[in-house]
Amino acid sequence: MPIPQSQLETWSHQGAVATSSAAYNSIRQALLKATSPLASRGVDIFLQGSYANSTNIYADSDVDVVVLYGSTFYKDLSALTPAQQQFHEALFPPAAYLWTHLRDDTLNALRSHYGNNSVTLGRKSIKVQTGCGRRPSDVVPAVQFRRYATFVDRNNLTAHWGIQLFDVSNNPIVNYPKYHIERGENKNQASRTGGQYKATVRIFKNLRNYLIDTHQLADRAAPSYFLECTLHNIPDHLFAGSFRDTVPAILSYLASNATGGFLCQNGVVPLFGNGPTQWSEAALRAFVQAAKTVWDTWYT
Repeated sequence: MPIPQSQLETWSHQGAVATSSAAYNSIRQALLKATSPLASRGVDIFLQGSYANSTNIYADSDVDVVVLYGSTFYKDLSALTPAQQQFHEALFPPAAYLWTHLRDDTLNALRSHYGNNSVTLGRKSIKVQTGCGRRPSDVVPAVQFRRYATFVDRNNLTAHWGIQLFDVSNNPIVNYPKYHIERGENKNQASRTGGQYKATVRIFKNLRNYLIDTHQLADRAAPSYFLECTLHNIPDHLFAGSFRDTVPAILSYLASNATGGFLCQNGVVPLFGNGPTQWSEAALRAFVQAAKTVWDTWYT
Protein backbone atom coordinates (compact mmCIF):
# COMPACT_ATOMS: atom_id res chain seq x y z
CA MET A 1 0.00 0.00 0.00
CA PRO A 2 1.15 3.62 -0.51
CA ILE A 3 2.59 5.64 2.34
CA PRO A 4 -0.42 6.90 4.35
CA GLN A 5 -1.36 10.56 4.42
CA SER A 6 -0.79 10.68 8.19
CA GLN A 7 2.86 9.69 7.76
CA LEU A 8 3.34 12.20 4.96
CA GLU A 9 1.79 14.93 7.12
CA THR A 10 4.23 14.10 9.92
CA TRP A 11 7.15 14.20 7.51
CA SER A 12 6.00 17.56 6.13
CA HIS A 13 6.41 19.39 9.44
CA GLN A 14 9.25 21.83 9.96
CA GLY A 15 11.82 21.03 12.62
CA ALA A 16 12.63 23.22 15.59
CA VAL A 17 13.84 26.74 14.87
CA ALA A 18 14.42 28.26 18.31
CA THR A 19 17.74 26.51 18.92
CA SER A 20 19.00 27.36 15.43
CA SER A 21 18.04 31.00 15.88
CA ALA A 22 19.89 31.09 19.19
CA ALA A 23 23.00 29.59 17.58
CA TYR A 24 22.90 32.10 14.72
CA ASN A 25 22.49 35.09 17.07
CA SER A 26 25.33 33.82 19.26
CA ILE A 27 27.67 33.56 16.27
CA ARG A 28 26.74 37.04 15.09
CA GLN A 29 27.60 38.37 18.53
CA ALA A 30 30.92 36.53 18.55
CA LEU A 31 31.93 37.90 15.14
CA LEU A 32 30.72 41.48 15.53
CA LYS A 33 31.60 42.35 19.12
CA ALA A 34 34.11 45.16 19.62
CA THR A 35 37.10 42.87 20.28
CA SER A 36 36.54 40.78 17.12
CA PRO A 37 38.96 41.34 14.21
CA LEU A 38 35.85 41.47 11.99
CA ALA A 39 34.08 44.20 13.98
CA SER A 40 34.99 46.96 11.51
CA ARG A 41 35.11 44.89 8.29
CA GLY A 42 31.47 45.38 7.33
CA VAL A 43 30.85 41.66 6.87
CA ASP A 44 27.40 40.40 5.91
CA ILE A 45 26.41 37.48 8.17
CA PHE A 46 23.42 35.38 7.09
CA LEU A 47 21.97 31.89 7.23
CA GLN A 48 22.05 29.49 4.30
CA GLY A 49 20.86 25.90 3.99
CA SER A 50 17.74 24.29 5.40
CA TYR A 51 17.23 26.71 8.30
CA ALA A 52 17.42 29.70 5.98
CA ASN A 53 15.03 28.02 3.53
CA SER A 54 12.55 26.74 6.17
CA THR A 55 13.06 23.22 4.83
CA ASN A 56 14.69 21.89 8.00
CA ILE A 57 13.36 18.67 9.50
CA TYR A 58 13.70 17.30 13.02
CA ALA A 59 16.76 15.25 12.05
CA ASP A 60 18.67 18.31 10.80
CA SER A 61 21.41 19.45 13.13
CA ASP A 62 24.08 21.89 11.97
CA VAL A 63 23.19 25.51 11.26
CA ASP A 64 24.96 27.00 8.20
CA VAL A 65 26.15 30.58 8.66
CA VAL A 66 27.88 32.57 5.90
CA VAL A 67 30.33 35.35 6.78
CA LEU A 68 30.56 37.34 3.55
CA TYR A 69 33.17 40.01 2.92
CA GLY A 70 31.93 41.90 -0.11
CA SER A 71 34.83 44.26 -0.75
CA THR A 72 36.99 41.46 -2.12
CA PHE A 73 35.72 39.44 -5.06
CA TYR A 74 36.63 36.69 -7.48
CA LYS A 75 35.15 36.74 -10.95
CA ASP A 76 34.32 34.92 -14.16
CA LEU A 77 35.02 37.20 -17.12
CA SER A 78 34.60 34.57 -19.84
CA ALA A 79 31.44 36.16 -21.29
CA LEU A 80 33.19 39.50 -21.85
CA THR A 81 35.24 40.56 -24.85
CA PRO A 82 39.05 40.71 -24.45
CA ALA A 83 38.84 44.52 -24.42
CA GLN A 84 36.21 44.47 -21.68
CA GLN A 85 38.26 42.00 -19.66
CA GLN A 86 41.34 44.21 -19.94
CA PHE A 87 39.36 47.32 -18.93
CA HIS A 88 37.86 45.47 -15.96
CA GLU A 89 41.28 44.42 -14.69
CA ALA A 90 42.54 47.96 -15.01
CA LEU A 91 39.65 49.30 -12.92
CA PHE A 92 39.96 46.74 -10.10
CA PRO A 93 43.47 46.30 -8.66
CA PRO A 94 44.28 43.14 -6.67
CA ALA A 95 42.61 43.01 -3.26
CA ALA A 96 44.65 43.58 -0.12
CA TYR A 97 42.33 41.64 2.22
CA LEU A 98 42.15 38.09 0.90
CA TRP A 99 39.88 35.12 1.62
CA THR A 100 42.64 33.57 3.75
CA HIS A 101 42.68 36.70 5.91
CA LEU A 102 38.90 36.49 6.33
CA ARG A 103 39.08 32.80 7.25
CA ASP A 104 41.82 33.41 9.83
CA ASP A 105 40.03 36.40 11.35
CA THR A 106 36.78 34.43 11.55
CA LEU A 107 38.55 31.47 13.14
CA ASN A 108 40.31 33.69 15.69
CA ALA A 109 37.11 35.54 16.60
CA LEU A 110 35.21 32.30 17.16
CA ARG A 111 38.01 30.70 19.20
CA SER A 112 38.34 33.80 21.33
CA HIS A 113 34.60 33.72 22.07
CA TYR A 114 33.90 29.99 22.44
CA GLY A 115 37.33 28.54 23.29
CA ASN A 116 39.73 26.53 21.17
CA ASN A 117 38.10 23.19 21.98
CA SER A 118 34.73 24.33 20.63
CA VAL A 119 36.01 25.55 17.25
CA THR A 120 37.67 23.36 14.61
CA LEU A 121 38.56 23.86 10.97
CA GLY A 122 36.60 21.44 8.76
CA ARG A 123 36.88 20.57 5.08
CA LYS A 124 34.69 23.43 3.84
CA SER A 125 33.68 25.32 6.97
CA ILE A 126 34.55 26.18 10.54
CA LYS A 127 32.77 23.82 12.96
CA VAL A 128 31.46 25.57 16.07
CA GLN A 129 29.87 24.13 19.20
CA THR A 130 27.91 27.15 20.37
CA GLY A 131 26.79 25.52 23.64
CA CYS A 132 23.85 26.20 25.97
CA GLY A 133 21.44 23.94 24.06
CA ARG A 134 22.05 25.75 20.78
CA ARG A 135 22.61 23.92 17.51
CA PRO A 136 26.16 23.15 16.37
CA SER A 137 27.07 25.39 13.46
CA ASP A 138 29.05 25.40 10.24
CA VAL A 139 30.49 28.87 9.72
CA VAL A 140 31.52 29.61 6.12
CA PRO A 141 33.86 32.55 5.47
CA ALA A 142 33.37 33.71 1.88
CA VAL A 143 34.11 36.62 -0.40
CA GLN A 144 31.98 37.89 -3.25
CA PHE A 145 31.89 36.17 -6.63
CA ARG A 146 30.78 37.82 -9.86
CA ARG A 147 29.88 35.91 -13.01
CA TYR A 148 29.76 38.74 -15.53
CA ALA A 149 27.33 38.94 -18.44
CA THR A 150 28.11 42.52 -19.50
CA PHE A 151 30.59 45.17 -18.38
CA VAL A 152 30.84 48.80 -19.43
CA ASP A 153 32.30 50.23 -16.23
CA ARG A 154 32.03 49.69 -12.48
CA ASN A 155 28.59 51.35 -12.42
CA ASN A 156 27.23 49.77 -15.59
CA LEU A 157 27.38 45.97 -15.52
CA THR A 158 25.28 42.85 -15.23
CA ALA A 159 26.40 39.75 -13.38
CA HIS A 160 25.31 36.83 -11.25
CA TRP A 161 26.35 37.66 -7.70
CA GLY A 162 27.46 34.78 -5.52
CA ILE A 163 30.07 33.75 -2.99
CA GLN A 164 33.41 31.99 -3.26
CA LEU A 165 35.35 30.05 -0.66
CA PHE A 166 38.03 27.36 -0.69
CA ASP A 167 38.07 23.89 0.78
CA VAL A 168 40.88 22.44 2.88
CA SER A 169 42.73 21.43 -0.33
CA ASN A 170 42.46 25.00 -1.65
CA ASN A 171 39.89 24.07 -4.30
CA PRO A 172 37.52 26.98 -5.09
CA ILE A 173 33.82 26.57 -4.37
CA VAL A 174 31.30 28.98 -5.89
CA ASN A 175 27.64 29.14 -4.93
CA TYR A 176 24.68 31.53 -4.95
CA PRO A 177 22.94 31.10 -1.57
CA LYS A 178 20.83 34.26 -1.72
CA TYR A 179 19.47 33.27 -5.15
CA HIS A 180 18.65 29.85 -3.70
CA ILE A 181 16.67 31.39 -0.85
CA GLU A 182 14.82 33.87 -3.08
CA ARG A 183 13.85 31.27 -5.69
CA GLY A 184 12.66 28.85 -3.03
CA GLU A 185 10.43 31.52 -1.52
CA ASN A 186 9.05 32.30 -4.96
CA LYS A 187 8.23 28.68 -5.80
CA ASN A 188 6.52 28.25 -2.42
CA GLN A 189 4.02 31.04 -3.15
CA ALA A 190 0.35 30.15 -3.07
CA SER A 191 0.00 31.27 -6.68
CA ARG A 192 2.57 28.69 -7.81
CA THR A 193 2.53 25.58 -5.61
CA GLY A 194 -0.21 26.38 -3.13
CA GLY A 195 2.41 26.92 -0.45
CA GLN A 196 3.25 23.21 -0.60
CA TYR A 197 6.74 23.32 -2.08
CA LYS A 198 8.75 23.55 1.14
CA ALA A 199 6.55 21.03 2.93
CA THR A 200 7.14 18.63 0.05
CA VAL A 201 10.90 19.15 0.29
CA ARG A 202 10.68 18.17 3.96
CA ILE A 203 8.73 15.02 3.04
CA PHE A 204 11.38 13.98 0.55
CA LYS A 205 14.17 14.64 3.05
CA ASN A 206 12.43 12.47 5.65
CA LEU A 207 11.75 9.81 3.03
CA ARG A 208 15.46 9.86 2.17
CA ASN A 209 16.32 9.37 5.85
CA TYR A 210 13.88 6.45 6.06
CA LEU A 211 15.51 4.81 3.03
CA ILE A 212 18.95 5.18 4.58
CA ASP A 213 17.83 3.94 8.00
CA THR A 214 16.25 0.85 6.43
CA HIS A 215 19.35 0.18 4.27
CA GLN A 216 17.55 0.79 1.00
CA LEU A 217 19.74 3.75 0.02
CA ALA A 218 23.41 4.42 0.63
CA ASP A 219 24.27 6.99 3.26
CA ARG A 220 24.95 10.42 1.69
CA ALA A 221 23.57 9.25 -1.66
CA ALA A 222 20.96 12.02 -1.73
CA PRO A 223 22.13 15.13 0.17
CA SER A 224 19.40 17.58 1.20
CA TYR A 225 20.71 20.37 -1.01
CA PHE A 226 20.42 18.24 -4.14
CA LEU A 227 16.97 16.91 -3.24
CA GLU A 228 15.73 20.47 -2.80
CA CYS A 229 17.30 21.55 -6.09
CA THR A 230 15.72 18.58 -7.86
CA LEU A 231 12.24 19.40 -6.56
CA HIS A 232 12.65 23.01 -7.62
CA ASN A 233 12.71 21.74 -11.23
CA ILE A 234 9.39 19.90 -10.88
CA PRO A 235 6.46 21.66 -12.64
CA ASP A 236 4.41 23.72 -10.21
CA HIS A 237 1.10 21.95 -10.93
CA LEU A 238 2.42 18.64 -9.58
CA PHE A 239 2.47 20.10 -6.07
CA ALA A 240 -1.32 20.55 -6.08
CA GLY A 241 -3.56 18.22 -4.10
CA SER A 242 -2.89 15.99 -1.11
CA PHE A 243 0.58 14.64 -0.40
CA ARG A 244 -0.73 11.18 -1.36
CA ASP A 245 -1.25 12.63 -4.84
CA THR A 246 1.81 14.84 -5.15
CA VAL A 247 4.55 12.49 -3.91
CA PRO A 248 3.89 9.67 -6.44
CA ALA A 249 3.29 12.23 -9.19
CA ILE A 250 6.70 13.78 -8.55
CA LEU A 251 8.42 10.39 -8.41
CA SER A 252 6.76 9.36 -11.68
CA TYR A 253 7.83 12.62 -13.30
CA LEU A 254 11.43 12.07 -12.23
CA ALA A 255 11.37 8.47 -13.43
CA SER A 256 9.96 9.22 -16.87
CA ASN A 257 11.33 12.64 -17.85
CA ALA A 258 14.79 13.78 -18.88
CA THR A 259 16.52 15.58 -16.01
CA GLY A 260 19.75 16.57 -17.73
CA GLY A 261 18.65 20.18 -18.12
CA PHE A 262 17.86 20.64 -14.42
CA LEU A 263 19.42 23.62 -12.66
CA CYS A 264 20.29 24.06 -9.02
CA GLN A 265 17.70 26.11 -7.16
CA ASN A 266 19.93 29.16 -7.58
CA GLY A 267 19.04 29.12 -11.29
CA VAL A 268 22.67 29.49 -12.38
CA VAL A 269 24.52 26.19 -11.96
CA PRO A 270 23.50 22.96 -13.75
CA LEU A 271 22.37 20.44 -11.14
CA PHE A 272 24.31 17.51 -12.59
CA GLY A 273 28.04 17.46 -13.20
CA ASN A 274 31.40 16.98 -11.52
CA GLY A 275 31.62 20.29 -9.64
CA PRO A 276 31.62 20.56 -5.82
CA THR A 277 28.05 21.93 -5.88
CA GLN A 278 26.70 19.39 -8.39
CA TRP A 279 25.09 15.93 -8.17
CA SER A 280 25.05 12.87 -10.44
CA GLU A 281 22.07 11.65 -12.46
CA ALA A 282 22.87 8.08 -11.35
CA ALA A 283 22.45 9.11 -7.71
CA LEU A 284 19.08 10.70 -8.47
CA ARG A 285 17.92 7.56 -10.29
CA ALA A 286 18.96 5.40 -7.31
CA PHE A 287 16.95 7.61 -4.96
CA VAL A 288 13.86 7.64 -7.20
CA GLN A 289 13.90 3.86 -7.63
CA ALA A 290 14.24 3.25 -3.89
CA ALA A 291 11.53 5.81 -3.11
CA LYS A 292 9.11 4.30 -5.65
CA THR A 293 9.69 0.83 -4.20
CA VAL A 294 8.93 2.01 -0.68
CA TRP A 295 5.87 3.90 -1.92
CA ASP A 296 4.48 0.72 -3.52
CA THR A 297 5.29 -1.62 -0.65
CA TRP A 298 4.65 0.42 2.49
CA TYR A 299 3.10 -1.78 5.14
CA THR A 300 2.88 0.12 8.43
